[in-house]
Amino acid sequence: MMLYPIMEAVRSGGDLENIGGDDKYTKTVVCPDGCVIFRLTAKPLGNENFHKGGFYDYPDETV
Repeated sequence: MMLYPIMEAVRSGGDLENIGGDDKYTKTVVCPDGCVIFRLTAKPLGNENFHKGGFYDYPDETV
């Protein structure tokens, strides 16, 4: 349950340090019982930002 909002922060171009990450693209998450530690690392691909790139805009001919 904790990984999905973190993944959305990465997809929207966010900085993981703003939500307690170790680095801009890295965050460590501990499972509730403390037995397993997950390290989520994002790799920037350089593609257009999904949320800011106009994906939701309609083409001119359909307006």
